[in-house]
Amino acid sequence: MARAIWPPAAAAADAKPEGDLSVVTREDGAKQWAYKGRPLYLHTFDKKAGDATGDNMGNVWHVVR
Repeated sequence: MARAIWPPAAAAADAKPEGDLSVVTREDGAKQWAYKGRPLYLHTFDKKAGDATGDNMGNVWHVVR
């Protein structure tokens, strides 16, 4: 269920990390964006840029700014 709500922030094979953003390789070999080494996820209810439905959900998930 968690994967359905929190899909990974997928990165293209040629993604160019910058600053605190990096690209990590998942166990399945897919690339994923990370912030300060921590994998980033999307929230399925967010539909457009700026949406932050999952911010502070469960006092665990936070928006990267």
